[in-house]
Amino acid sequence: MNNLAVGAAIDFSGIELPFSVGDLIGSGSALLMWVGSFILLGLAFAFAPKLIKLLVSGFKSAAGGSK
Repeated sequence: MNNLAVGAAIDFSGIELPFSVGDLIGSGSALLMWVGSFILLGLAFAFAPKLIKLLVSGFKSAAGGSK
């Protein structure tokens, strides 16, 4: 462990990956397309009651109601 140089460069010239950067970006965007709708649905369930409560209280106060 003591003979390892700090910051020594590793030679990756002989290694070839089975995918390119474009493949990685395409896979990431496809995954986001599948998962994004479920995330949006979860956010809708989380924030819809708060938004409805805000709108109802705004209409009640504009109409002169107490609560």
